[in-house]
Amino acid sequence: MKEKINIALKIKERVLYKNFTLYSLKILPSEIFKNLDKLKKNFLILYAKKFYKPEIEILSPKKLLIKKKPDTPQFQRGDLCILILPFGNVRYIFRIKIVEENEGGFIGEIIDPRYDERISFKIHIPVFFSFIPPKFVNNLLNNPGFQLLRESNFLPESYQILKEIHVYDLIINENNNINDEFKKLIQKTFLVGELVDLSSGGLCARTKGQINITDDFGVFYLKFNLELSSKLIKFALFTYLRNISYKEDFTYFHLAFLVSLRKEFWAAIKGDLLKLAGQ
Repeated sequence: MKEKINIALKIKERVLYKNFTLYSLKILPSEIFKNLDKLKKNFLILYAKKFYKPEIEILSPKKLLIKKKPDTPQFQRGDLCILILPFGNVRYIFRIKIVEENEGGFIGEIIDPRYDERISFKIHIPVFFSFIPPKFVNNLLNNPGFQLLRESNFLPESYQILKEIHVYDLIINENNNINDEFKKLIQKTFLVGELVDLSSGGLCARTKGQINITDDFGVFYLKFNLELSSKLIKFALFTYLRNISYKEDFTYFHLAFLVSLRKEFWAAIKGDLLKLAGQ
């Protein structure tokens, strides 16, 4: 199965728009977090495809009160909305679940931004990072001849009999040849981490020590294999950095695939992934 994708459009849609989806106010940049009382007037709410200017009281880093006003949505318990904090050329985004209503307004909790089901692994699964430098990303943006080729031997009807399945992202030119610079870049290993969790839309990987990423794009090419009981699944995919966090002596990379895994592929492998994860 081969699928050609407009790589420049994907990068513009997913990477260039500086949207950082966070799971807590506490992980906002420190200069923003310490000034939230002043900045909270800039929050926007997206609900039912409409934007609202709310009045907000922050109760904790993961809980807030949306005060009732004539132009505030009439939320129901369990409703989901998007809270947006613009700051310069960046938008910080939080997924909010309404958990309570009182006389003053609606209490919302910040929930996990990755709404795709993810599977966590306790076994060691190496993830090999290749760094895609800004110069090459700009080349992809400005050269209409480049395409992303998502290539796989997966077919739903043959999943059970295949012993090895692969899903690869490749950069091809107008002659359908793999770009030489791309081939050189993905042969270099920037760092090696281990898989923490995986979903159809992205993954989390961690590595020992504290690593800071200052690149404007945060694009990586990741290679990792999943050894299932009856088959091997090999991935080599473009990703971009959504967030980076630190815990104990580890750096956690929260990455989204430039192109999500197909629903039928995820449905086919999900059962085997759960077994691999011991679930």
